[in-house]
Amino acid sequence: MNRFISRWHKPAVVTGFAVVLCVGSVQGSVIWDEGVSGDLSGNQLVPNAFTLALGTNSIIGTLRTSAAGDSQDWVALTVPVGLQLGAVVLASYSSVDGTSFTGVGAGTNFPGSVGNPASYLGYTHFGTGPGNVGQDVLPSMGTATGATGFTPPLASGTYTFLIQQTGTSPTAYQFDYVVIPEPATLALVALGCALLPFVRRKLLS
Repeated sequence: MNRFISRWHKPAVVTGFAVVLCVGSVQGSVIWDEGVSGDLSGNQLVPNAFTLALGTNSIIGTLRTSAAGDSQDWVALTVPVGLQLGAVVLASYSSVDGTSFTGVGAGTNFPGSVGNPASYLGYTHFGTGPGNVGQDVLPSMGTATGATGFTPPLASGTYTFLIQQTGTSPTAYQFDYVVIPEPATLALVALGCALLPFVRRKLLS
């Protein structure tokens, strides 16, 4: 009996792993919706912290203007080892003011000056004004004037993002943070997919 369990268990684990990697698309999830979970942090030293998963991780929020004391949302996003942040897509935008701002720094908070470009890894304007609704803004963030700069994707680690509207109109937005495998992880995925037919035959034999 023990030999039978051992003989079946190992291929089953490999098969299950390969199925997870090879079958279907990775589903997205909403990691925070201010309409449901409340306001995101407005404090750059104490951002809301999230660990991202493979696929699309959505943040939905509303900035209610400087006068209302809610002009900034701060989030610290951790990209796990083996994964990368491949895109930051502005999925939706609604405001009388067509232009807002987002920036990113390395680390679990943002100790620098929000008005100093050198404090950022990268930054960009977003909205109907820049015309980037539905687009990936990560490449433009990486080439921002005065920032440290980077070439997407962003490697595993923790990054703090600012989402800001300093105008007088409430601004609703949705950002989709898209996480992809690192090349080494992709190689393992390819190997798992290649082994799947062989493992199935072994199980059925």
